[in-house]
Amino acid sequence: MVLGSISIAGMSVGELIALISLIAAIVGFVIRWALVAPLRNMIDSLDITLNSLREEMSESKKDRISLREKQNDHDKEIALLKREDKAIWKYVTEKNEKEEK
Repeated sequence: MVLGSISIAGMSVGELIALISLIAAIVGFVIRWALVAPLRNMIDSLDITLNSLREEMSESKKDRISLREKQNDHDKEIALLKREDKAIWKYVTEKNEKEEK
């Protein structure tokens, strides 16, 4: 029995193999263009979104650092003013005590 002489559904084995190969190629292209391409586009879109979020986080971190530095400066100024206030009140009370004597 020769391989080419077998007939299935009115086609020879070679024709069936060619038909199955053609169908497989078409299915492969459909899968590639219908499934893989949109997924790649989605991945690219997510990558762009991720990069923009990283930039925003970096800017936010810089803003937080700047605010923290400003807050530290204000805290130092408040501490200095409190020390000056204590020194002034100490001077005033000492002066009042001297005047009372």
